[in-house]
Amino acid sequence: MDKFRGTATASELCDTIADAVAEAGVTGDVQPMSDGGEGFVDAFSGDVVDVDVPGPLGQTVSARVKLVVSPAGLTAVFEVSDVVGRDLLPSPSGEDALRASSEGVGHVILAAARFGADLVLVGCGGTVTSDGGLGCYRVLSDHGGLPLPVTVATDVTAQFLEARNYASQKGVPDSELHTIDQRLRSAHALYLEERGVDVVHLERSGAAGGIPGALAALGAQLTSGVDVVAASVDLVHRAAVASLVITGEGRFDEGSLEGKVVFGVARAVTATSPLLVVCGSIEESAARRFRHEFVNATLVSLEERFGLPRALGDVRSCISQVIRDELRDAAPQR
Repeated sequence: MDKFRGTATASELCDTIADAVAEAGVTGDVQPMSDGGEGFVDAFSGDVVDVDVPGPLGQTVSARVKLVVSPAGLTAVFEVSDVVGRDLLPSPSGEDALRASSEGVGHVILAAARFGADLVLVGCGGTVTSDGGLGCYRVLSDHGGLPLPVTVATDVTAQFLEARNYASQKGVPDSELHTIDQRLRSAHALYLEERGVDVVHLERSGAAGGIPGALAALGAQLTSGVDVVAASVDLVHRAAVASLVITGEGRFDEGSLEGKVVFGVARAVTATSPLLVVCGSIEESAARRFRHEFVNATLVSLEERFGLPRALGDVRSCISQVIRDELRDAAPQR
């Protein structure tokens, strides 16, 4: 499962499903998933170190860095939502939304180098900033650039200037979208002039307010967040041996088809493995496209089945009921 933003984490939802499956006498295998946004760190196994860095408005925040040991060396994993996430400015004013900076992200990368990491893996999604990554870029440039190889895992494929399209969700008034557009164009020109890297048409560079674009200008590699997590947890093999795969996210819409968790899990499921998708709410046009591509999928909207108040206020109970109902209906009749 992915998180349901504002109501339950991916780990909480996985625990809920595990309990419902166990009550039905079925063996379950649970795995929190992430597309690069909130919950990205939880999808990996390792020791956690907390780092204090500037938040979106300069206030001190604590970011989790998970140190993961692998044959490739020590990887430091963190998510930018710990540093500049929407939960840090739950109701941003227009001014705060414009001021929000990605500076702290650069400081976490520098801290990872001090920990002795060989590689940094950054989950990019769910941010409140639209600064084109300029704050992060300046911090790292002042320290000579990237101190070690960096891979950036994003939740959308947006190009750099398309970061503007998400600014309204972060509290930027429509009357100030031209400011964001100009900021992104200026950042693009700076990266091109100083680093010789043209990020404007680079896929994924516009995720997380443009932070991936800034890191790409410094030499980072951009990739799909859900694909990184899927490979790390051996999702394809685990799905192949399952008789039913369950996944879900808070809101299923057109953006989900860009490479979010549900879409990534669906690609990992074989044609013979039924897929149950449980979401808080579902946009019907996106659902039609999804069903056309994944004919073995069943989609359930908690809002439609239980009503909005209960879907928001008692999401774990709702999901537990859905799982029990589905397993009961799937059980062989005696």
